[in-house]
Amino acid sequence: MKNQSLCELGFKAKCGDEISLIKIIEIKRKTILRYAKGDDDCYQYILERLIKGIKNYKF
Repeated sequence: MKNQSLCELGFKAKCGDEISLIKIIEIKRKTILRYAKGDDDCYQYILERLIKGIKNYKF
């Protein structure tokens, strides 16, 4: 499978492709962990906001 850009993955995730959403989370995992600073509640909140942001973003 070819490498896809973050924009392509975002567009597919917005259309309902769960695999693309998981790939975006995997790409951003290090950044999310850095901002969560070891707090599981904060980690879950950031993931929730990321998913809502992808669903509402205009590609």
